[in-house]
Amino acid sequence: MSEPREYDLAKDKRCEEEAKHPISIWTSLAPGDVVAFQGTDTQDYVGTVETKTSDGLIIWIRDELNGRKLFHFRECQSVRVLK
Repeated sequence: MSEPREYDLAKDKRCEEEAKHPISIWTSLAPGDVVAFQGTDTQDYVGTVETKTSDGLIIWIRDELNGRKLFHFRECQSVRVLK
């Protein structure tokens, strides 16, 4: 039973680090990644990365209603890769 707990701690630590340093995760996002992030407006966003700029600082996501939205990394307070 200790293995799942260790995994949970590692997962929690990863999420904590992503919240502190979203740029490191943000620039590693790839088309097809399902992401959740909190914008500087404190609104939560979930969607699939459609494309990004070559420097990785701007991404376009599609939400569940197929709406397309552009985001710059500075508009993000925390990032989680869901898939």
